[in-house]
Amino acid sequence: MSGDSAIFEALALVTSPMMLLVIGLSVVGGIIVGAIPGLTATMALALLIPVSYSLPPDQGIAMMVAVYVGGISAGALTAILIRMPGTPAAVATVADGFPMAQQGRAGQAIGNAVVASFAGTVISGVCLVLFAPTLADFAVKFFFSEIVAVAIFGLTAVIAVSGKSLSRGLFTALLGMLVATFGMSTVDGISRFDFGNTNLQSGIGLMPMLIGMFAVSQLMKTTSDTQRPSQVHLESGPIYPPLGDIAGNTTNYVRSSLIGTIIGVIPSLGSGVAGLVSYAQARNASDTPEKFGTGHVPGIIASEAANNAAIGGALIIALTLGIPGDPPTAILLGALMIHGVDTGPMLFENNSGLIYSIYFSLFASSVLMMLFLLAFGRYIAKVTRIPNRILSPIIFALCVAGVFSGNNLTFDLGVMLVFGLVGFLLDRGGFPLAPFIIGFLLGPLIEDNYRRLMSIGGLDDFVTRPISAIFIGLAVASVLYSFWKRRAQAKALAQ
Repeated sequence: MSGDSAIFEALALVTSPMMLLVIGLSVVGGIIVGAIPGLTATMALALLIPVSYSLPPDQGIAMMVAVYVGGISAGALTAILIRMPGTPAAVATVADGFPMAQQGRAGQAIGNAVVASFAGTVISGVCLVLFAPTLADFAVKFFFSEIVAVAIFGLTAVIAVSGKSLSRGLFTALLGMLVATFGMSTVDGISRFDFGNTNLQSGIGLMPMLIGMFAVSQLMKTTSDTQRPSQVHLESGPIYPPLGDIAGNTTNYVRSSLIGTIIGVIPSLGSGVAGLVSYAQARNASDTPEKFGTGHVPGIIASEAANNAAIGGALIIALTLGIPGDPPTAILLGALMIHGVDTGPMLFENNSGLIYSIYFSLFASSVLMMLFLLAFGRYIAKVTRIPNRILSPIIFALCVAGVFSGNNLTFDLGVMLVFGLVGFLLDRGGFPLAPFIIGFLLGPLIEDNYRRLMSIGGLDDFVTRPISAIFIGLAVASVLYSFWKRRAQAKALAQ
């Protein structure tokens, strides 16, 4: 089949009523799963593999791509409305999304998050179509030193989310890195900080810790606060972000989407890291960095554009080399194999029609996701009007159900409660919570790959290998620039 005929056949297939129905229902299903804390896109995709097998390959894979897009996009809803990231990808969205909701601008926050998610998916999809082989070749060159260098560059995001006190942000980041060492080391198999509990040998689970740190701690704060937070006031009709928000953030859309795409290409980093790194770079590039963390639209756009762009990035390396960039794409590759499709470079030669249908499914899913959330986001945002005495028990029940459904372990509920208390105490002490997540996510990447590098090479790899040298240089430049900007801002305020 020629390239042109394959493109037109795939386009006709994806735009057929049956395929659009499959994609639409799958997007809605992904949104519902992504909006419930603890129920991740990965979980939804794993459950859908048997359903995918019962469908033709084109429809089955399109269904899973649509769930992937909907699940990652929907994590912003609860992050904005109740300070509870529906998925790890939405961690950075909390920083500005929740303050906007408290200020009565939940509709504006959701609208901007949805459009940014759409833009990130589309831009990364264009990169997928145009540069898949090139970016995949780039990712193959990543060795231990490159992964450590990228993770160190990611740690510079701590500066952006530390607020006014960098020392407190660094403390919580180091605390997160320490907690990430709990359990069995993947390098030598030695168990650390398990306190004789076999449940701790596999480490602290991300979802119990994340839900406890952000959701349960917020419930504790809400319960202890005598002052009721401001109500959300929304106009009738669908939610659309002001045109000024879109026009004024064009550069932010493109920069954040490209950052998300590149990070998505690198195995093991994922959407959460993409959102955090993009948020940090948006703050560094801003003329008003002090507004980040107070309910600033560019912060939401940076996070949501990047975490959705990581979808296209992860698909690049998955489709071209058969290497899963993150857990959802690992499941997607499994679904392709179940359908008898060989992944890797030969996929483009032997199944060009399927490749193009995946491309068009990605674009169709992003459009339908945006239309659905803009149309119904107003109704979703009304959840904040429910009195706290009613809403708090419902949220806590969702937290319990989401955490328990992951591994069916009561131990995970204990982890959730412990980190809920830790998050509450840190928040009361003026310590930002986002750096903790950054340390928790990036700490194992740095430790494991650094130890492997030291066993076969040396520190000179960081400067002799071009890619790692570039990222180390970017990390140093980002830190120096951030400090210079903070100092310039302090001088301006003093005058």
